[in-house]
Amino acid sequence: LIRRVAAAAAQQAAALLRDVPLDPGEVAELLTERGVLVLGDVTLPPTAPPVGAVAFRVDRPSRTAELIGVGLREPWRGQELGQRLVTGALTAARADGVERVLAWARPGSPWAALLARAGFVADNGFAYAGDRRRYLLLL
Repeated sequence: LIRRVAAAAAQQAAALLRDVPLDPGEVAELLTERGVLVLGDVTLPPTAPPVGAVAFRVDRPSRTAELIGVGLREPWRGQELGQRLVTGALTAARADGVERVLAWARPGSPWAALLARAGFVADNGFAYAGDRRRYLLLL
């Protein structure tokens, strides 16, 4: 089950995103702006901590979102839940009126592979930022 993070789970979602390249203040801002979605285990009570979290920056006037990253609890990694989380988050973004999603990744990295499986393509019209390339998905 993918849903917006509830206030009671905000701290747990922030902990899941600790490896995403964001400072804690930006994570807190994304949490209050509803830029974070969480994946819950439907076999557990609704009050159980989320299994994973995904963070987006959304620019509503341009209908564009930037997929910043995904965090999963250790025992849940390697089960393609990151893919499910991204796919569900993209569905929610589309329902919120987002028309295109950007993401940055190092070519050949697991993150770039996950983006490709979700339908992102390398944005060849955009320069690299350091060793990272911009990827694009039109919804």
